[in-house]
Formats: sequence, C-alpha cells, structure tokens
Amino acid sequence: TDRIRGGNTRVFFYVGKRIRSYAQQSLNRDKALTDLLSCPPETHYTAVERAIKQNKAAIKSLKSLRRQLVPLVAHELCRQIISSSPSNNGIISVVYHCEDGDGPFASSIGSEIVKLMANSSNGDAALNAEWVAIIASGARTEGGALVIVGLNQDVVANTLTRLMSVV
Repeated sequence: TDRIRGGNTRVFFYVGKRIRSYAQQSLNRDKALTDLLSCPPETHYTAVERAIKQNKAAIKSLKSLRRQLVPLVAHELCRQIISSSPSNNGIISVVYHCEDGDGPFASSIGSEIVKLMANSSNGDAALNAEWVAIIASGARTEGGALVIVGLNQDVVANTLTRLMSVV
C-alpha cells in the first residue's frame, strides 16, 4: 500500500494471470536470495541487515587506513621529487596511481605533498626546481579521480593542458 494525498491509501492487488506471475517472481527472488545469503527465507531480512552493517564497518575501516596511508605516500613522492633530476623541459614529474583509491584519497595526498614541499627547508636544488605530482585513483579501464599539484600554478596548468591533449 501507499499513502497518498488527502489521507487516502492506494492498495495494490493482483488478479488472474498476474497473481501467478507475481508468485513465480517472488519464488524466484526468494530462491536467488537464499543462494546469495546462504540462509532460509525466514532470515533474509536479518542476513541483509548484518551484511549492511559489515559493509559500513569495512568502509569505515578502509577510510581510516587510507588516512594513515596518505602521509606515507606523500613522503615517498616528496622523496622522489627531491632525488629526481628535471626532465628535458626542466620540470620534475612524479606519478602515483592507486587502483582502489577515490577522489578524497588522491586529493589528500596532493595536499600533503604541497604542504611538505612548501614547508621543506632542505636547501636541496630539487626543492627550487619546478615540479609537478600527478595522483590518479580508480580502475585504469573505468577512470577515476586525477589530481595534479605543484607549487607553481603555471607548471600545473601546463601539465594539465598537455595531459588533456593526449587523452
């Protein structure tokens, strides 16, 4: 049933061939759920509730692990920037791709790199060189987030333009 305007209730019902068709669809759905959930139809609801709770807990755990991973990846990429020599165009480029990452994860890595490189007072020549970090996330075949960071906005914009011309 559905509640509709004016305090009325809409009642759905089946008659004739439609009742058999609906019963067959319900039976097929119950059999499929029984196979998927590995439990009898009487406990489908609780099994789905449990699976949803487990999924939420797994997502929360994954986000926490990603937060812990961000500084480690950022430090490694900064180390690569500092230890690399500029390419032909005078720019140091580092690339990082995380197959199971998402946009916020890539963005957090980019922010952490910029913060580390801006605050670094190592006196290293690489710190004074132009650099850009490209952080990609998502499946290679499906696409995902792409974050390009650097201390020089012109270098970042030029890198973006070059990447867009390739795609």
